[in-house]
This record gives sequence, structure tokens and C-alpha cells, in this order.
Amino acid sequence: MKHNGQSILVVDDQSSTRRLISYSLQKAGYRVIEAVNGKEALEQCFRSVPDLILCDIMMPEMNGFEFREKLLQNERFRSVPFVFLSARAQTEELSEAKRLYPQGYITKPVEPEIIVETVKNHLK
Repeated sequence: MKHNGQSILVVDDQSSTRRLISYSLQKAGYRVIEAVNGKEALEQCFRSVPDLILCDIMMPEMNGFEFREKLLQNERFRSVPFVFLSARAQTEELSEAKRLYPQGYITKPVEPEIIVETVKNHLK
């Protein structure tokens, strides 16, 4: 099932998580771009604006919150659906993620079916 070549930017410093998410999305027909932190993700966005971003919160160099704030400063990226990923579901991090983007938060460990379903729902 192809999704018209829609591209998903997966940002996570854990390679195992990135691989699982990327594999699941590619299997569902999406084109996947990967980045290991917010700094690299920002560079990727300027190369090619993704259709959706899945982004871990806790990462080195530039965390997910910082990356999201940088994106919101640029008109080109404001309408790109953004979903936070985090292993810390019961902390102030969840509150901050909901404040920055109330529709998009997935807890780790990620479930491939939930990732694919979330992406489909955000790209409708």
C-alpha cells in the first residue's frame, strides 16, 4: 500500500528505535528519512520538507522540544504534523509535549501498529 511517496522524518538517537519505526513505515509504503538528533533533523527539513515528523524528546545536541521550537519559527514547517516520542510518559515531559503539540505524543517502547496508525491519522 503506497502513500503517494509521503515522507516521514524519524528523529531518535537510539538506532534500534529508529530502525523499528523506519521498517514499519516503509512496510506501510512511506518514504522514511532518519536523523539522530534535532540538529540533524533541522538540516534534513531544510533539504526536503517532510510530510510528518516523529521525534524523540530526549536527545543530545538539540532535544525534541528545542527542535520543535526551531521549526515553529519558520513558516515552511509550521503546518508539518509533529508527533513526540518518549519513554517518560508520567513526567512533566508529557505535559510539555502536550502543551507544544497536543495531538501528538507516543510512548516508548513503540508499537509498530500504533506508529503506522498515528501517521495515517495525521496525514488524512
